[in-house]
Amino acid sequence: MEFQTAPAPHLPPRTTVTAVMLEVLVALVPGVLAYLWYFGPGLVLNLLIAALTALATEAAMLKLRGRAPQPALKDLSALVTAALLALAMPPLTPWWVTAIATVFAIAIAKHLYGGLGYNLFNPAMAGYAVVLISFPAHMDGFVSARGVATEQHQVSFAETVDFVFTGHLPEGMQIDAVSMASPLDVMPTRFQPAVS
Repeated sequence: MEFQTAPAPHLPPRTTVTAVMLEVLVALVPGVLAYLWYFGPGLVLNLLIAALTALATEAAMLKLRGRAPQPALKDLSALVTAALLALAMPPLTPWWVTAIATVFAIAIAKHLYGGLGYNLFNPAMAGYAVVLISFPAHMDGFVSARGVATEQHQVSFAETVDFVFTGHLPEGMQIDAVSMASPLDVMPTRFQPAVS
């Protein structure tokens, strides 16, 4: 009797696109939680706007290319692009900037080059670069990170929604309240740079 053998590992590899994309989404959870803790609920809106826009754009592009949208929408790749893009955007980004970045990421950076696996650039970062260059004034929607500034205003979810959709700042709040290379410089030492 002859047994078939194979080199280790002996478990079949999980090579489906959906499994890999799900692992990426799960791996992003700690970063999402840290982002929410330090910068408030704006990421939730960015995630929702980017996810809905990414799924709609993915479906539209697949229809234009004559492909069935259902299998591609189930592979989670559009949601990974949306999540990476939302994490790169400031928490108080106007909704339309997030939507433009997402449309560019999916339609141009992903599908123009042939779709999943054929893209020349990371679609999320291409979308981010486009809005960073096109709308620099809207890409500074950061407030002080929790624990960095001595006087800070933690933005509530209602205030975030109001700003993202209407552009109205809450009373006494300033965008980019702490301007520096990195809040990480301040956190370990509690050194506050002199303001001139």
